[in-house]
Amino acid sequence: MELGRLLQELIHAARKAGITVRSESFDPSLSDGGKKWRGGLCVIRGKRFILVDERAPLVDRIATVAASLASVDLEHVFLPPIVRATIGAYQRESPERPVPNATVPLPPVRARLRRPDDEDP
Repeated sequence: MELGRLLQELIHAARKAGITVRSESFDPSLSDGGKKWRGGLCVIRGKRFILVDERAPLVDRIATVAASLASVDLEHVFLPPIVRATIGAYQRESPERPVPNATVPLPPVRARLRRPDDEDP
């Protein structure tokens, strides 16, 4: 499969999973001089987005989308074998898969009301 088609299939897989893929022109200073392109999965107001730098090389755009989809449960989504294999390559790279839309509880905080007669330590 040619790379342009693979990127389109990855974007289609993201849409099936309810994720919008946006191609934006990023600030060049964020790309580490072209060594590492930025982008990835984020949640904005409860909606999931994958942001991709439109100036990045095609292989880096594919990597951004595939790595983002690696953290999403796609078991219920039909994917062509080459697309599933591409995403699977990024699942093996990350040792721990985050759970999508999972809430992480905040640690308990103990607060004490300060009174005017309390001295500072």
